[in-house]
Amino acid sequence: MSSWESEFVLYPSRSSRRGFLSRLGILAASYGFAQAAPLLAYDGPLRKITYAVATADLNVGYPYATLPKALGYYQQEGLDVEIVPGQSSAAVAQLLLSGRADVGLAQPDPIVIQRVKLKIPLVSFYAVCRRGTNRIVVNPNSPIQSVRDLKGKRVGVNDLGSGSATYLRASLKQAGMSLNDVQLLSVGYGTPSFEALKNKSVDAEVTFTGGIARQQIAGYAVRILPVTPAEMDQYSYNLFATQSFLAKNSDVVAKIGRATAKATVFLKTNPEAAVRVFWKQYPDRAPKDRNDPKALATDLAILKAQMVDMGADQLPIDFAWGSQQAAIFEKIEAYLVNAGQISAPIAPSDLFTNAFAAQYNQFDHSIIVNQARNWK
Repeated sequence: MSSWESEFVLYPSRSSRRGFLSRLGILAASYGFAQAAPLLAYDGPLRKITYAVATADLNVGYPYATLPKALGYYQQEGLDVEIVPGQSSAAVAQLLLSGRADVGLAQPDPIVIQRVKLKIPLVSFYAVCRRGTNRIVVNPNSPIQSVRDLKGKRVGVNDLGSGSATYLRASLKQAGMSLNDVQLLSVGYGTPSFEALKNKSVDAEVTFTGGIARQQIAGYAVRILPVTPAEMDQYSYNLFATQSFLAKNSDVVAKIGRATAKATVFLKTNPEAAVRVFWKQYPDRAPKDRNDPKALATDLAILKAQMVDMGADQLPIDFAWGSQQAAIFEKIEAYLVNAGQISAPIAPSDLFTNAFAAQYNQFDHSIIVNQARNWK
C-alpha cells in the first residue's frame, strides 16, 4: 500500500471526508486564537516545517513563501520554515504525500485531478493567488492567433507535471482538440524557456503572468493569446497539506496562514521594500549595486504581476486573506470536466477547508502597514 493510500484509508468515504473537514473547524477553534496575535518575538523552541513551492527557480516572484520567512513572521509564530523548490505542482503533491514536505504551494488543477481520480488525501487550506495566472504566448510576428491555431505546432511548457500542462490540455479540449494535435515539449524555466520561443524551437509556450513579466523585462518580446473573463476569477496557487497533517497540526496551519497574510499586507503596502527584503534574504539573486534603478524596476515588475494574481492590487488591507469559496472550486471542477480531465465533480467541501481562515487575519494590520511604510 502506498503512503497516500494508507492515509486515505482513514477517510474512505465522501461523507467521512466531509466529517473530517467539519472536525477541523472544532480542532482549530480549540486552540484559542480569539485575540489578535501580537507581533512579538517567539520565546521558545521553533517547530520545523518544510514548505515546498511548485517551481524549480525560487525567484522574487514567490513573495507569499519567501517574504514571511525574511520578515521573521514565521519565527514570530514559533515556526522554523524551510522553503524548498518543488519543481512542479505534481511533484509538490508527491512531496506532501510522501511526508518529505509538510505544506506545499501548488496550482490547484493538477491536485484536484488527482484528488478526484485517485482520492489522494490533499486539501487546500489557503488561497494564495485568486486570479487565473496561466497564459499562452507566441512571438509577436507569429501567425498563431488563437488556441485553434496550435494544431500541428510545437508547444512548450515549463514542466510536464506543472499546472501549465493541465491548462494546455483544457484549452485544447475546449477548442475541439487534444494533446495528440500538438507536439508537447518541456522547455524548463527562465532563460531556457525564453530562448526556446525566441529561437522557434517551439511555436508557442504555456507560461504564467509572473514568468511573462520576467520574459519581457529580459528583453524578449511576446504576444499573449486572448483569455476569457471566466479564467480570471479562479484560484491559481493554493497552499495544500494532507488531511492527517491538518488534523494533527491545526495550530501550525493557522500560524502558516497568519504569517502569509501578514506578508501579503506588507507586500501590498510597500512592494519596493519587498524587493529589497528579497535581495537581503537571497544575496545571490541581488544586483551588485542594490541602488541600481533598472534592477529594482525589473524585480518590482515581477512582484507587481504577482500582486495582480493575488488580488493584492485591489483588495482592501483587511480582506480575509487566505479564505476560499466553494463556488470557485465548483468552477475549477466544471472546467476540468469540460476539458475531459475528470469525469464528474466531487463535493467542493472535499477539496478545501476554511476551518482556519478566521485565524489567518487575527493580527493588528496597522502594525504591518506601519512596518512596511517605514521599512529601510
